[in-house]
Amino acid sequence: MRSESPREHRLLLLAGLASVLTALLLIAAKAVAWMLTGSVSLLASLVDSVMDSLASLINFFAIRYSLVPPDEEHRFGHGKAEALAGLGQAVFIAGSSLFLVQQSVSKLMDPQPIEQNTIGIVVMVFSIIVTFGLLLLQKYVVRETGSTAIEADSLHYLSDLAVNVGIILVLVVSQFGFLWLDGTVGLVIALFILISAWRIGYESVQLLLDREIPGDVRNVIGSIVAGHPKALGFHDLRTRQSGRTQFIQLHVDMDQNLSLLEAHDLAVNIQARIQEAFPAADVIIHQDPVAVGPKVSVDHNSDP
Repeated sequence: MRSESPREHRLLLLAGLASVLTALLLIAAKAVAWMLTGSVSLLASLVDSVMDSLASLINFFAIRYSLVPPDEEHRFGHGKAEALAGLGQAVFIAGSSLFLVQQSVSKLMDPQPIEQNTIGIVVMVFSIIVTFGLLLLQKYVVRETGSTAIEADSLHYLSDLAVNVGIILVLVVSQFGFLWLDGTVGLVIALFILISAWRIGYESVQLLLDREIPGDVRNVIGSIVAGHPKALGFHDLRTRQSGRTQFIQLHVDMDQNLSLLEAHDLAVNIQARIQEAFPAADVIIHQDPVAVGPKVSVDHNSDP
């Protein structure tokens, strides 16, 4: 069973804590800006940040739990806590989007001028800078650890950048009398958040249902097995992912005349090559004997 290194532990906890602190900072700034401007677009961004903070807290504790080593009751580790965290995020995000739909429709039916636009613009620019810094950290951590929870969190913050740019445009254009634009952008943001919730929820459910690892895993493993002359093929390949650990199981066909030591060495060699291609993988190989030709017996007691 592959276990995370102390460095990976530190990176994951750092990313989780940074996400929580960023969300709390943005909540404070956007709350002040919304109270001063009355913009429903800013309210949408504020609610989004509140959902971010709740999701980030869920992520932080889920990551800490997923890092607990395997025990007698959880032989495969606790990695699926990350998928559960992603599912929890999706529920929170979907709820916030429905609230924003209601607020945006009300704003469209009764548009009001936005006050103190400059403060709102300053807050949105500040949000973009802070969010971009967090995304750089999350991207690095995902590359180093392959964390699905951090990746889900990163995707949501990435969408926030586009949302913040849209709100800046609303605050600028609304000064020229386009009052309907505030409610329209709020509605678009709400729908965008709902789509994001669906993507995160779908991916989390697939991980919980042990979906096959996406990508060209089968082709890569096929090439590795084909690269060993004594390996006659493979079948019953099964893959899944739990947290950052990938589980790969397959049957490799081998000449039944191979000695036990030769068959073992061949399996170990193939296993090592697969783990080189998939460093986060826990690989199990079953050796299947295949009749190739008559077994040659040697009588060690016969005279030369």
